[in-house]
Parts: sequence; structure tokens; C-alpha cells
Amino acid sequence: MIDISTLEQYFPQVNKPLIFGEYTFTILFRQEEDTFLINLKIKQRDTKKSHLIGFRFGIGKDKKQKDASHETDKPHSEIDIYKREKESFSATVYFTFHDSEDKTIFEYAKGTIVLIDKIIKQFIKNEKLDAIIIKKIIYDEAVLDELAQFEPALIDALYDCYKNSNLIVREGNNRVV
Repeated sequence: MIDISTLEQYFPQVNKPLIFGEYTFTILFRQEEDTFLINLKIKQRDTKKSHLIGFRFGIGKDKKQKDASHETDKPHSEIDIYKREKESFSATVYFTFHDSEDKTIFEYAKGTIVLIDKIIKQFIKNEKLDAIIIKKIIYDEAVLDELAQFEPALIDALYDCYKNSNLIVREGNNRVV
């Protein structure tokens, strides 16, 4: 089993929400004997007046769960999107990795940190938030200097999951693919 604790150094604060205006950013790290989780969660405060955004991206491995739409006990990446404008939409995409050697999964976890960095920066840019908050969420320069080389392996693995149908999409509570 991989030890993800060494990856916490790329974040000023983990497992605590960081609130900037109407958005809450949370970097989650959780590790147990045979499970792990690294997640970025972005949630918009619900004012009931405007659109609402909820987003989660990460990598993890959980205990086997009965009736789950994906293989929870295998390492996987997950993207969860919720958006409400006039109508609401939610979807979750699971990419299951079957090449689950610890060394490979740890490299995917490092690549996940790079994608989290890119997602944070793109989100802040798109929502016109002050770029100064990036360094309050993630140590951007250290991530790019030390982990950028692991992103291509993760992207290739996600593509292989898609190509080999190791991908599950769930819209709302319904399994789609």
C-alpha cells in the first residue's frame, strides 16, 4: 500500500476548508491500512439566487462496497461535477486502474497533485478570483518543479481506462455507461 503522507507537503493546509468569497476549497488526504484518498473539493456557497458549482477530483482506493457503481476496492480516479443553473446536473466519472502496483499508483497520485494544481489555477482564472489565493491552497511552484513529470503517466492511464472501457459514468444516482 502506498503512503500518501509525503504528498501533503505540497499543500499549506489539508483536511480543512479554505473559504475565499463564495467558494470553499478543501484538499482531503485520508489514509488507512489498505485505503487512501487524495481529493480536491470546490464548493460554491448556495445563495439560492445564482448558479451553484460543486466539483471534486482525486485518486483513491476504498474498501469493497456492495452495490457500488465502480470497483471501490481498486485504485481509481474520480471526477464529480454538480452544476445548477435553471436546472441541476450532476455526473461522476470513475476511472479504474488495473495496473495497481504500488509504485505505479504512487506515480498516479503525484500526477493527480499536478492536475489538482492546474484545476485550481484554471478555476480561479475562470471565476475571476484573486490569483494570490493559489499559494494559500497549493504550493504551485514546488508542484511544477518536483511533480510535473508524473502528469503524462496519469493522463495516459486515464486514456487507457477510457479506451479499454475501465470507465464508469454516473449521472445523478443512475449509472450511465
